[in-house]
Amino acid sequence: MVGLCVWVVLFTLANEATGSVIIYPHASGPPASNKFKVYVSQGGRKHDSFTYITTSDKRSHETSSAHPGRSMSFTSFSFTGGAVTVEVHTQRDFHNCIVRPKSYNYHCRRTGTKVAQFTVSNTEKWMSVEFDYDYGSSNGGPDITDRLLVFADPPETHKPNKNDNSVLYYDVGIHNLHGPKQLDSHIKEVYLAPGAYVQGGFKTTGNQPVKIYGRGILSTATYTWHDPRFQWAMIDIDKGHSHVLEGIIMVDPVKYFYRGLSDHNTVRYVKMVGSWAYNSDGIGIGHDGLVEDCFISANDDALKVYTDNMVARRVVIWQMQNGAVFQNGWWSGRDMKKVRISDIDVIHTDWCTFKGSNCHISDNDAVFDLAGNTKHFAMNDIVFTNIRVEGTCPRIVYWKMANGASGAASNVHIINLSVESQPGHDSLHNEIAGNSGGRVTNWQFNNFKIGGKCISGAAQADFHIDANTTSNIRFNCGGAIIG
Repeated sequence: MVGLCVWVVLFTLANEATGSVIIYPHASGPPASNKFKVYVSQGGRKHDSFTYITTSDKRSHETSSAHPGRSMSFTSFSFTGGAVTVEVHTQRDFHNCIVRPKSYNYHCRRTGTKVAQFTVSNTEKWMSVEFDYDYGSSNGGPDITDRLLVFADPPETHKPNKNDNSVLYYDVGIHNLHGPKQLDSHIKEVYLAPGAYVQGGFKTTGNQPVKIYGRGILSTATYTWHDPRFQWAMIDIDKGHSHVLEGIIMVDPVKYFYRGLSDHNTVRYVKMVGSWAYNSDGIGIGHDGLVEDCFISANDDALKVYTDNMVARRVVIWQMQNGAVFQNGWWSGRDMKKVRISDIDVIHTDWCTFKGSNCHISDNDAVFDLAGNTKHFAMNDIVFTNIRVEGTCPRIVYWKMANGASGAASNVHIINLSVESQPGHDSLHNEIAGNSGGRVTNWQFNNFKIGGKCISGAAQADFHIDANTTSNIRFNCGGAIIG
C-alpha cells in the first residue's frame, strides 16, 4: 500500500510539473524495456515515459507458431496544447530511422550516438519506430527482432467513482484476475487506471451495456497459450449489447484480443500488442459495430469483416506471419451489407518472413481475404476507402469461394488503395473467383496504386480473375464509381 501511495503522489506531482504532458505511472513488477528508453518533452521539460516490454520466448515454448528471440517494447503518454518531442535511446547506433505509419508524416532523425528524435503534433497517434540495424524484411528475410511502439493517447475525460458498486476499479499496481473476470448484471463499468497492470480478461454474462476503459494495461502474458478458461478472447463480450472498450493496452493474448459479436459495440483508442502466436486475432465485432482510432498487431485476422453496418476507421495494423488484414471467411455463411472501412494504415505484412525467397503462404494470408469453408453468401454494399499498405506486400487479394458455395458477393468498392511494393512470386498471385453456385459481381478498384502507379487492368497487378464465376470486376484510374 505504501508503494501504491508513492506512485499516486509521484503521478500527481508529474502532472503538476509537466503541465500539458501527461506521463503515466507504472506498477512495480512489470519489467522496463532493456532495448529502448523513451523521453517526452514539451516546452523544454523532458520526462521519462516508462517503456514496457513483451517477449516471444514463453510462447515459443508453448507453440511452434511463435518464433523465439523477439521483443516488442511499448510506451504511452498523453498531452494537450502544442506538439511534443519524443526522444528514443537505443542499444545500438544507427544511421537512419523511420516512424510508421508514413501517412503521419513524422520524420525520425538521429540527434546523437544511439539517440533519435521525432515530433508528434497530435494525439490519437499509434507509431512504430524502426532503426536501420533492425529493419527486417517482408520478402523472405527475418522480421524486426526488437520493435518499439509509441502511443500518443488523447487525454482522459472521465474517471469513475472508486466506491460505486457498479464499477470495477483497478488502480496503479498489479492485479491478477486468475482467468477472465465474469461481468454479471450489476457491473456497468470496468476502469483500468493509468499504471494498472491487470493479468486476466473480461467476459460479459449479463444483458446490460458495459464500458471497459482507462489507460491501464490488460495482459495474459502469464497465462498458457490457448488457456481453456478463455473461451474466445481476452475480452469476450458476445453477451449483452452496446458495450464500449476504450483506451487500454492489451498485451500477449492467449487467443483473440477482442470478440464482441453482440450488437452496437464500440472499440476506440485501444492498442493490441505482443501477438506472438497464431490465433491472436484482433477484433471481431457484431452488427452496427464501430472500430476507430486503434492499433492492432495481429497474428491471425486483424479485422473480421462479418456483419451489417460495420464501421472501421483510422486503424493502424501490423499484420504478422499469419492471417488476413480484412477477413470475410471462416463462418458457414457471410450475410452482410452496408460496411464502411476507411483510413487504414497497414504498416507491415510479415507473411513471408522466415520462409526464404520462395515464399509459400496459406489461403488465409492477404490484405483482402476469404478463408475457410464459407458456403452461403449474401454480401452487398461494401466500401473500403483510403487503405495504405506500406513496405513489401506478398499478396493483396485472395478471395475465392469454397467448393459448393452459393449466393453472391456483389457491389464491393475499393477506393484509393495504395501498396508500396508487390514482389513477384511464381506461386503467389492476387485471385478472385466464385464457383458454379456462387458469384462475385460488381467489384471495383478505383485509383488502386502499386509503387505509385495506378492499376488500370488486372494483369498489371498480377490478378487471376475467374471469368466463368465473376462479372464486372473493374479497375478504374480516376473518379470513384459507386452503384
